[in-house]
Amino acid sequence: MKIQSFKAEGLAQLSYLVSSGQFAFVVDPQLDISTYIDAATSLNVKIDCIFETHRNEDFISGAAALAQRLDIPVYHGPNADENVEYASYTSDGDKFNVGDLLVSVLETPGHTKDSICLAVSDTAISDEVIAVFTGDTLFVNDVGRTDFYPNEEHEMAGRLFESLQKLSRLPESAVIYPAHGAGSVCGGGMADREFSTIGYERRNNPKFSIKDKQRFIEEKVQETHYYAPYFEKMEKLQR
Repeated sequence: MKIQSFKAEGLAQLSYLVSSGQFAFVVDPQLDISTYIDAATSLNVKIDCIFETHRNEDFISGAAALAQRLDIPVYHGPNADENVEYASYTSDGDKFNVGDLLVSVLETPGHTKDSICLAVSDTAISDEVIAVFTGDTLFVNDVGRTDFYPNEEHEMAGRLFESLQKLSRLPESAVIYPAHGAGSVCGGGMADREFSTIGYERRNNPKFSIKDKQRFIEEKVQETHYYAPYFEKMEKLQR
């Protein structure tokens, strides 16, 4: 299993090419799709499919363009605010085989209603989850913001709490690969590292370590986050 990350400087957005044997998948691609095609060519692997962890508001997705170029499917979580015409919907418990990798979908709403995480096992060795692509649900030292639904702040914070409990049941050793690093406006306290483990975050992440749901909700709804003026333009361009 090989994981290559790509960072959009300025946005601190992270995307990934994950490969096993002759095959690979991409997570949350940027619009500059040549990045992933060139990386796959250098590794001599075929990109089989694309996963989006949620509909982003801070950059334009490259999923549709990459799918069209390579004639491959895109998988997106259910309950999106608007129809994602270029993708097929994938739900909790769905599984995908890419080389020796088993990718299991976890529905993790809270940051958005369509958020998913991807738990990955290397079946050549074991069925145990060794990596999880956490999107904007869980960051290094932070969790996703829940203020994108102004009239549903308490509900979304509660849903994020439940989603984090689902992640907490993964093996402590599972390495997390989030969709953003420090400097992103999608969280407020991210560490200046771009990977961690479930166990480390469960013990040290200020929000992930909260065990009481009501306390978590109260702290989340008190947060204030920068709402970038280009978010609305990104929404139109995504459509």
